[in-house]
Amino acid sequence: MDDDRLEVDLSELEGLTYTCVDGCALCCLCQPELLPDEEKLFRGDPMLSDGLADKHISPDVAGAAIKLQGAHGACHFLRQRRCAIYTRRPHYCRAFPISVYAGWRIQMNANQSCRGMGLPGEGMTEAGKALLAQYGQGELMDELRGSREVFAEFSSNTRDAKVAQSVPSLRDAAGALMDDLTEELGLSRVLTYAESGGTRQNSSAQDIARRARNAEPEVDVQELGVSIGTELFDLPDLSYLPVYVAEDLTWKIFKLVGDVVVGFVLHEDGRTEEFSRIAPSEVTLMPLTAGGRKAFEEYLRVINRRDCFVGHAAHLLDLEDYSFNYAQAYLGAVGNAAVDLWWRSSFLARQRGEVTLDQHGVKEGIIFFDMDLLDQPTIGAFL
Repeated sequence: MDDDRLEVDLSELEGLTYTCVDGCALCCLCQPELLPDEEKLFRGDPMLSDGLADKHISPDVAGAAIKLQGAHGACHFLRQRRCAIYTRRPHYCRAFPISVYAGWRIQMNANQSCRGMGLPGEGMTEAGKALLAQYGQGELMDELRGSREVFAEFSSNTRDAKVAQSVPSLRDAAGALMDDLTEELGLSRVLTYAESGGTRQNSSAQDIARRARNAEPEVDVQELGVSIGTELFDLPDLSYLPVYVAEDLTWKIFKLVGDVVVGFVLHEDGRTEEFSRIAPSEVTLMPLTAGGRKAFEEYLRVINRRDCFVGHAAHLLDLEDYSFNYAQAYLGAVGNAAVDLWWRSSFLARQRGEVTLDQHGVKEGIIFFDMDLLDQPTIGAFL
């Protein structure tokens, strides 16, 4: 790896277009951090400084941030779903729906929770290039050097623990298993392999995929889906809950209360109105139609190309003190993401009175899921 070469991957943006959907404001439900120069600007303006938070809702964020209305509502500066400081909005607001990740290279990701993604409008590749130009090559290289050091240390740790695999072997193995990852039995085999499979370091993608496909299917995928769904909504504060922007652009959040998931419509000022109740155990993974399976697989392939997801699996392996092979950690992360998406899609479809998941149903699940996926812990860094 050449530490003095700036490598940029825009492939996820290629062919995509985007337009901001009036009234959506999903991006205004995130709490934006402020860059140092932005914090100085905000603190020097009485109107802007009134919107500064005492602390970020995430304890991992130490810098300044904008507060949310009612502690868990929309951005302080949102008024009837319009930004009151649009021309002075922070960098993180301007970048949305593009994420810039520094790993062993710079990679741009498109946030598919945004309802404007794929609609006729601005070309995402051009938008990505314009965003990169705002950083400048020097700043990007500084970030990249730091991230490359992190990945180099991780790779050294995997070699020392004899659990190393190349990134191409991980991705090629997952790619070979796409048919398995979109049906329950195959998912069970992949997840069982992730928990207990034996793989020598630096194995070929073919060997990894063969071992996963031949594993005894011991994981109950339906049960895992209920477990993931229960944990998803079992959070102590409403501001931590994932937000789903429905097709009519209402903001919906779901919270586990006792043994049921309560659905709430969220308003700008943080007020909530209950609209549904359902026990997680009542939600089963719905059968995928041919169109639903195609949409599901296409999205899993997007995940498989994301460097931040490779970094997420690396983070998980580090947490486990390198006690598993990297291939197990990676395929386990892919399998769990597939179950999470399948369960969320089924959860939303059940609320619509549907009994199968077609292309539309999976797309709605992706809208509910992708922002959370991009927010998962990872080695490397989002800029």
